[in-house]
Amino acid sequence: MGQTGILQKENYVCINCGKRLCNLYKKYNKIIKTVNCDQCQTTADKYVEFEPVIIIVDFMLLSHSSYRHALHNRDFKLFWKLSLILLLFESLTLWREQNEERIRLNLSDSPPYEHGFYNCFAHKIGEFFLCTLLMVIANIVLGSKLSEVGVKESSYQMLKAYALANFSKFFLLPIMLWRENTTEFGASLHRFFVTGHHLCALVSVYMVVSRCRPLTSTVVVLAIYVVKDFLMTHFFDIHN
Repeated sequence: MGQTGILQKENYVCINCGKRLCNLYKKYNKIIKTVNCDQCQTTADKYVEFEPVIIIVDFMLLSHSSYRHALHNRDFKLFWKLSLILLLFESLTLWREQNEERIRLNLSDSPPYEHGFYNCFAHKIGEFFLCTLLMVIANIVLGSKLSEVGVKESSYQMLKAYALANFSKFFLLPIMLWRENTTEFGASLHRFFVTGHHLCALVSVYMVVSRCRPLTSTVVVLAIYVVKDFLMTHFFDIHN
């Protein structure tokens, strides 16, 4: 399914150096042979023969090659679906944390309210698009390779890039499943590491899309995270 999507696309990139290519592989009868990039002399895209689960594992390992493959050389429908599932999962985690806080504050006489989950989901959706918007603004201010693809295409790439960075939230699964078997300190430490991985993922995907240096990407992402946290806390606070 992924390979069919690749055949239908017109523009590809080398996942190693980012050079634009016309083809990623050649097909002889039923045999597929990957082509080499003219610039870096390596296989243009090894992931055309890989299953999606392997690509997702490489997302978690912050592989720039896997990000380029997903952003430029593959049908993104599967990753949109997974991103939606992750947003629902993250919303459920936030909702559960709020209910635990209500219990600690002796508000347990009030049962968990259903619309609270929808508020959490709206909160996470807003955070998703706010971060994407801030990344687009930063990209415009820096003028990072916008002349090649245009602002509209670059903005769409940023939206997909943030969706890929959000795959870090898979690491919230253990604390969601085994929350009762850990201490508050352990849960906080776990969330700290998940946040750290998410920031590293944002730095990586921003480097891939904007083609800027690691230091520039790190500064931009940290600034975006601080601004996002300030706006979400002061203008979109969902706590009672």
